[in-house]
Amino acid sequence: MKTLTYLFVLAILVIAGCTKDDTIFETPDNLELKKANVPIPMKADLNAVPDMESALLEVHLPWGGSYYQPSKMIISGTGSHVGRVNAKKSFYEFKSMEIVIENGILFNYNSGIGLMVGANGDSFEYTWWVKQNMDDGNYYGEMDITPGTGTGKFKGSSGSGDIVGGWNMNRDGVCFKIDGYLVYK
Repeated sequence: MKTLTYLFVLAILVIAGCTKDDTIFETPDNLELKKANVPIPMKADLNAVPDMESALLEVHLPWGGSYYQPSKMIISGTGSHVGRVNAKKSFYEFKSMEIVIENGILFNYNSGIGLMVGANGDSFEYTWWVKQNMDDGNYYGEMDITPGTGTGKFKGSSGSGDIVGGWNMNRDGVCFKIDGYLVYK
């Protein structure tokens, strides 16, 4: 009788251990963190170089005259939630650029839109602005994910982040970091 009782208990443990717990994941794209409706940290280390095939943007100088530069930058790098950034599809685009002199220092105010695409194709659109010191190339700013533009794991997300960066060593592009958060609704 003891053996039968042990077999019966063992069978119940095996059945209970093999049942699927639907409270952990409903679908692979719908994690519990998304349901929590709380900010989820997001970080990225990125590089950008001019897209020489993009339209040219005219930039007016405060002392008169102007120059032209490519209106898009191609983004590469890595980030949390994104993984390796798809450099063939990720970019940011200048919508405005204003160079001003403040207290004898030349600054560049930039703003625009962008698209961040992960290696798996999941993406989101965003808006951004930065203020860059033209003497040393360092800049800071912010980015905001455009609600309703996310695909894949970013579907239903919004969020924002602080941008800090500067020219790369060759001064032919920029390196920057984003430190922010995502919220799913």
